Amino acid sequence: MSNNPEFRAAWSAVPDVIHAETQLRKLEERRRALGDVLSPDLARRKVFNDATAAVCAGAEFPDDIGARAADAYRNALEAESEALGLREGVGSLRAHLEYLRGTDGAEAALEALGKRLAEFLAEVKKPAADLNGARSAEEAIHVGGKAPAAWKTLTEMLGTLRNIREAQFDILRPLGDGHRLQELRSKGHFEAAGIALDGVPADILRSMTSGHYDVQYLVYIAALPNVWVPTSFDELEAEDVVDCGVPDDSVIDYSPRVDRIPEPSAPKRTGAERAPDLTLK
Repeated sequence: MSNNPEFRAAWSAVPDVIHAETQLRKLEERRRALGDVLSPDLARRKVFNDATAAVCAGAEFPDDIGARAADAYRNALEAESEALGLREGVGSLRAHLEYLRGTDGAEAALEALGKRLAEFLAEVKKPAADLNGARSAEEAIHVGGKAPAAWKTLTEMLGTLRNIREAQFDILRPLGDGHRLQELRSKGHFEAAGIALDGVPADILRSMTSGHYDVQYLVYIAALPNVWVPTSFDELEAEDVVDCGVPDDSVIDYSPRVDRIPEPSAPKRTGAERAPDLTLK
């Protein structure tokens, strides 16, 4: 489970995921507490070896050697079975969690993350207004009033924005190709829907396409109406549409064409032609 609080909060909107994560954590703790266990055969063999070593040291060979060996075998069999059961349970729960995070559960988590982003940006607007146009810490000090405190507050809020976007990336990644997801992020689609990048200031565009945020970027996106968290990989893909121009609706006949070969014209008569003499002589 990620240490990102925004990632955990998003998945808390999916009860099945929370239940599976809780059970997985309990099983992993039990497995660690159990430690290494001997196989039943080795546990029984250890009883025999210990008894033999005791005899060599001057003790009597145990009268209940069979009972001791059988008890050791049974105890080791139980411990071995528990270890195997815990291992199977952990593996199955991990696979189940992967399934839950790759189906409708991911959509619910992304929806919750989108609401969180909207609430967060609404919180940003108050200190952003107190900046009175300051675009750096130095300008905020020069403006005075509430501006220096507002700049400090917004600087501290950058961590939350990073966590939200990292959670967004981590939830979306299992739903599609990771390289493609990074490409879509580098085109700005990760941050806002339907945005025309040619109208974005250069410094803002750098933050939007790289994920390296600063206070100016935070203030900028808090004022945008289309900042989003896509609820699926397909929805994010749909933002990357290439405009190929207006399609040509004219109909072209591509059926094969057969060129007709004209018949040769009859020879022209000149008047000098003579019929052959076919009489026998």
